Amino acid sequence: MNRNFIARHWYASAYEQFENQTNDVEFFLKVLQEQTDGTSQKILEVACGGGRISVPIAQAGHDVTGFDADEYMLMRCYARMRGIPNIRCFCADATTADWGRDYDVVVMAGNVLINIESEMDYATAQATFIKKAAAALRQGGHLLMDFDLHGNPEAVFNQLKQSSYFEGTDEFGTTGKTVGYGSVFDPVTRICEGPGHWELTTNNGEKFIHQSGGCHKHIPTQKQIWRWIKDAGLTIEHTYKGYTDQPIPDPIEGYCKATVWARKN
Repeated sequence: MNRNFIARHWYASAYEQFENQTNDVEFFLKVLQEQTDGTSQKILEVACGGGRISVPIAQAGHDVTGFDADEYMLMRCYARMRGIPNIRCFCADATTADWGRDYDVVVMAGNVLINIESEMDYATAQATFIKKAAAALRQGGHLLMDFDLHGNPEAVFNQLKQSSYFEGTDEFGTTGKTVGYGSVFDPVTRICEGPGHWELTTNNGEKFIHQSGGCHKHIPTQKQIWRWIKDAGLTIEHTYKGYTDQPIPDPIEGYCKATVWARKN
């Protein structure tokens, strides 16, 4: 039995069952409608996963390309996009791949900026993603990016307790849950780290633990993100707090889900 295949297939399925919200997609479509006069856009989604965002954007009439490094998530995207002619996706590592050129809009959603997996220095990887997004845009094109913005990350990430982010059963009958043991935030490096694994049971009753690598994230400051956007040759035209038309305060206090609409100069 290929336990890695079973574990990664389970995770892709359970993740899709858990992350099934539509409020962000509806808001992105609203922003696109308002900021592009409702015209069809050539759009790239970075780390498109199972197509939760890419597919509805294509269904709204935009020409969409998506890519992701996780082939198990992409298999779900392939199934979801079947019969939709104006969407395509491919497997690639965002850190090393060429993202292409001359897109009207690059979408970096689903907290991609905070969830990068790379051997590169974390903050460098985050700045690199924004630079690569700018390089993939035509002149005057736009970056649409959403991410968690933390004004006081110590209060959120310094906690040591067992928890489960999600659990579920996939199409093969594998059941399981993610298990984490809290995390510690280093205010100097701004790295949040914590151990974790997945506890799985196959449809024949065999139980095993898959080591997931736990939590390892760089939590950027508002100033860092704003600087990375500027350094990439982009100008922020609009910010949105919590999927509303309310702008993001500067500086932010506490936490908010932040969305940025930035133009390539």
